[in-house]
Amino acid sequence: MSFRAAVLVIAHHQPEVFAALVDSLRHPSIDVYVHIDAKADLASFEAVVPESDGVTYLRDRRSVNWGGLSVVHVILRLIEHARSSRNEYQRYALLSGSDLMIAPIEEVLAAWQSSTEFIRVDWRLTGPGAQRAHLVDRRHFPDDRSPLRARLSGRIPRKVDPTVELYQGSTWWALTAGAVDQVTGFIAEHPRWLDFHRHALCSDEIVFHSILKAAPQARRIVQDVEQCADVDKFIADPVHALHHIDWSDRTALSPRVLGIDDEPTLRASRALFARKVDTTSTALIDAFAVNSDYLP
Repeated sequence: MSFRAAVLVIAHHQPEVFAALVDSLRHPSIDVYVHIDAKADLASFEAVVPESDGVTYLRDRRSVNWGGLSVVHVILRLIEHARSSRNEYQRYALLSGSDLMIAPIEEVLAAWQSSTEFIRVDWRLTGPGAQRAHLVDRRHFPDDRSPLRARLSGRIPRKVDPTVELYQGSTWWALTAGAVDQVTGFIAEHPRWLDFHRHALCSDEIVFHSILKAAPQARRIVQDVEQCADVDKFIADPVHALHHIDWSDRTALSPRVLGIDDEPTLRASRALFARKVDTTSTALIDAFAVNSDYLP
């Protein structure tokens, strides 16, 4: 059976940056499935990346809110859509429309063909040694934008669902088909557990991580804070699974936008992707146009 990967892309702005990412992913072994936030203009994305063999847009779009369960629902829809195709995928990779590929496509495919679960687990949220418990033991309303909910968010205590211990890490991952099956199977068996995360904060950084930590695939997680000797060094590492992400400002809500001055650091990184980039990062994006052999 020949190797095939489904790349799941979530985007909401800057179609030109999104187009550069998709162009870098063009390869016979890769199919790209895209969700564009319902608040964004889909036509502006289709104008730069038309739907074609290898690129599919979800037509049933939803509004996505930072930190909300809406992000998880979109990821699950992308997985379901990929599964409904006639292709059998051995790897599913989740990317943002603000990501940049910084390695040759052959290197990316080689990593994806391993048995490693490329997901990073940074924090235990429940159980012994828990930190950041406020993300789950307080009631948050990230998908409800009303002023009243905003004022109440994070102030109301609640009981944590005990089905599995909860963990948090970077949203962006590249998982084997078996790991994805584990996640979707668990959610199908425990729908109330998923509903609990409706009032968690950043459930997209919790749901997949927590399920896999309790699964047989846990031993194949590439970065697990509970398996490291130096926690401070682990947390400071800018490589998150396969992404180089600059969280040097630990108080920021978003990682630093990367520019051409970051090129030497990214070329030395063991990561395969970087985030985030935007329209100010054009020179950097051009510097990493590594997949020109497969451009249409």
